[in-house]
Amino acid sequence: MKYQAPRGVKDLLPPDSENFRRLEDEIREVFGRSGFREVRLPIFESADLFSRSIGESTDIVEKEMYLFSGKGGETLALRPEGTASLIRAAIEHRLAEPGRVERLFYQGPMFRHERPQAGRLRQFHQAGAELLGSSDPDDDVDLIATVSRHALATAVPASRLLINSMGCPECRPAYREILVGYLQKNRELLCETCQRRTETNPLRVLDCKIPSCQPVLEAAPHIAEFLCPASRNHFERVCRGPRRGKRPLHRNPQACQRARLLYRNGLRMGVGRLGEPNPHGRRGDAITDWSAISEEAMCQGSGWPLALKDSFFSESWRGLFLWQPVRKFIWRSIPWRRPSRPYAHRILAALRDQGISAVGIFGQARVKKAFLQAEREGALFIGLVGGDELSAGTITLKHLASGLQKSLPAFPPEDLADALRAPWLP
Repeated sequence: MKYQAPRGVKDLLPPDSENFRRLEDEIREVFGRSGFREVRLPIFESADLFSRSIGESTDIVEKEMYLFSGKGGETLALRPEGTASLIRAAIEHRLAEPGRVERLFYQGPMFRHERPQAGRLRQFHQAGAELLGSSDPDDDVDLIATVSRHALATAVPASRLLINSMGCPECRPAYREILVGYLQKNRELLCETCQRRTETNPLRVLDCKIPSCQPVLEAAPHIAEFLCPASRNHFERVCRGPRRGKRPLHRNPQACQRARLLYRNGLRMGVGRLGEPNPHGRRGDAITDWSAISEEAMCQGSGWPLALKDSFFSESWRGLFLWQPVRKFIWRSIPWRRPSRPYAHRILAALRDQGISAVGIFGQARVKKAFLQAEREGALFIGLVGGDELSAGTITLKHLASGLQKSLPAFPPEDLADALRAPWLP
């Protein structure tokens, strides 16, 4: 008998295997420079974890999960995505607690039994970054900058940043009611799955890829018309935030409508090329799928998964991935006032380009707590940015081990990076 790889999976042979390892290393470098730390997650979990967190009415749970029975009789599943596993781990190990901010990332193989096609495999490699414990829009801006930096570092050409808001628990019910009425009026034009989801989970209808449904979905009401003041303010602040290389955010009401993960100030984000699968990000708090894992899970956060292996095997992306090792150095920035935050973002981006692991602490109202957070995360330096620093083009640096404090020019970033790497003596 001649054995072949199962349908929907691919062997990774040299030189592709060597290039893919470099791509994995680049992911570690990019997320590491933004202060994210790696979590290794199990390949399989309880099937109930995914059915309750992703949603029982989703294609993933209904059709695509690989299920098997354990010897104890429990139903297990090969992981179809990484977010639910990471959140489970964060809750189990008490990483998601009030007042605590954690930056975590994962990468590894995921499994979905879907129809193999260009840019889509049944075993695919996904990386994801999750920022837990912060509701500050500037942390969303920083996360967008990190993913944008990944797209540039891996030489993905013509990439676009797409963004949408899905509102919050205060404003989303009104939109849901209007959407259900619209879908019911056009019920006969929808596929069988969308007709069923109109009753069970209408927001999931917006994610349908069936061509015959697209005219109805394109004409559907947009949630932007129903955003409450708090959600609208959060969304506008993210859209105004500085981005890597001044790359614009494209507001797209049809972008990234993975509707089970929808919470307060629910941003939906994506980056990708036209015609290629887009990765999706989201923000939320008190999120439904966390509470499905633990009734006491109440935490704000945002995250972004990236499908790597599918894109790696795409002929139009093949050979585009670049990799350069850089030296890491841990540094944290505390913007004193909101006007200084764009200035802090510029410094963070410039230092990351110099190989410095740099993180902005935006969500802490009290400087003392920000100092404690930086020390807990292993920072070597604290950078203070306020009105005086903004006017003078400087940054106040404090070396945590020695207590020595200096005011240094923030630009050019090469000189600031050299100062951070130089010996600091008490």
